[in-house]
Amino acid sequence: MDDKVFLTKEGFEKIKNELVGLQNKKRPNVVERLSLARVQGDLSENNEYASAKEELAFIDSRIEELEDVVKRVCV
Repeated sequence: MDDKVFLTKEGFEKIKNELVGLQNKKRPNVVERLSLARVQGDLSENNEYASAKEELAFIDSRIEELEDVVKRVCV
């Protein structure tokens, strides 16, 4: 998409802060959870593994969405 996104300076800062938080805190924590759940054994019956995998997919999707907005933003 080449469409510009118009945001206030505060709105842009909010998006950047969310992106940084997801990339530097939330995602590494979920990756660690996923890793720990993986060593617990049978993945087909491991609810923690399924939950972490689902959360990681959501976070990755949100990061991608926010990166796209940041690229297209006009403050």
